[in-house]
Amino acid sequence: MRDPLGNITTFDAPGMPYATVPLGINDNGSIAGFYANLNQPSHSFVRDPLGDITTFDVPGSVNGTEALSINLQGAIAGTYTDASFVKHAFVRSPSGVFTTFDAPGAVYGTVAHSINKDGTVAGFYSDSDGVSHGFVRDLNGNFTTLSDIPWSINDSAMTTGYKTVAVK
Repeated sequence: MRDPLGNITTFDAPGMPYATVPLGINDNGSIAGFYANLNQPSHSFVRDPLGDITTFDVPGSVNGTEALSINLQGAIAGTYTDASFVKHAFVRSPSGVFTTFDAPGAVYGTVAHSINKDGTVAGFYSDSDGVSHGFVRDLNGNFTTLSDIPWSINDSAMTTGYKTVAVK
């Protein structure tokens, strides 16, 4: 973690993992990410501003849980992989309650990249043809399909991401 003055704080998830991957940080200084050991599924963590780390796996995760984003309230969005190696999206509430979901039309997986203060999630899914589509999912579970793949969503529900194009 790098603070505004340029000071670096390093940390590892518990258990001496092969890799600790912090991916999201909120304005309170809480960090969400995942860690892995060689040849084993990944596990997620949240690190509070005091440095205490809580690890977690989504129920039903057999082949890995990856926290990708954390909002100001401490809700975490990410993805987990089931026994069939299919990815599903999740939101973990600040109290540790999980909501799992797949985008409508998802066959080959759903990934939640980012979550904003309202609990709106941005991510992508792959359909039966293997084509990726972006989505935004509101707190009530309503989906909007996007033509691009959003990587981040801000508190105004604006997204950034990328668009793939066919090369001829």
